[in-house]
Amino acid sequence: MAGCLWLLVLFAAGCSTAPAVLPTQPIQAQQFHGRRGGVLVGVDPYFTVERTRAAFRGGERFPESGVLPVQLTVENGSRVEITLDPRDFRVVRPNSREEGPISAQDAFSLVRTQIRYWALLPIVGSSVTAARNEPILKDLESRELRESTIPSGGAATGFVYFRIPENEKNLAGTRVMIVLKTASGQDLTFEIPIEGRRDIPVASTPAESAAPPAPSKPVPLDPKVPSSPTRIEGAGGGVIIRSPSR
Repeated sequence: MAGCLWLLVLFAAGCSTAPAVLPTQPIQAQQFHGRRGGVLVGVDPYFTVERTRAAFRGGERFPESGVLPVQLTVENGSRVEITLDPRDFRVVRPNSREEGPISAQDAFSLVRTQIRYWALLPIVGSSVTAARNEPILKDLESRELRESTIPSGGAATGFVYFRIPENEKNLAGTRVMIVLKTASGQDLTFEIPIEGRRDIPVASTPAESAAPPAPSKPVPLDPKVPSSPTRIEGAGGGVIIRSPSR
């Protein structure tokens, strides 16, 4: 019996499949970015559940739990090294209220799997929950942007987690404030607007170059009599019945 229970634990842990590798793109190609003194900063907020699910195990719970992961990329094109400390970053709301980021551990506490129906199996419930939660925590920690020093020509990227109430869907007017420091102690401050909604799925890009459908050819209503009236499917969905010319 104990062996069966542990098999159940292993099965539950195996259900948490690893997310896909995140694609990378130049900062200039990102929707939100800024430049100062040769330093380029890109901001990529993961607004929708489609993106958080693809990037993190347990990501489908991020929006409903109030966790907004923001991927930041810093490229140091200046001649001096710069330092970054994500604890100095802020999200600035439309009413000018500033809020600091939360740690990976704090984000995990909001999105972690609860025991729920596993409580019916008290011997295994905590083990199953731990097995499902461990990959979630590892994802959050491994992708978190860390305090670091970036040499000239270097770059750094990672996620900063902000807590945004789940009932706030429209984030238009929100800005991310990023403070970096040069080797001389000078602050480089970026305020980059972000816009988007957390309740709109990512739409697929329409194929603009697709050729228009070919016009329908007349088809005789009676295949045995080629000279019978013909039927033509209209482009807008209508049907035209045309009598043969005499």
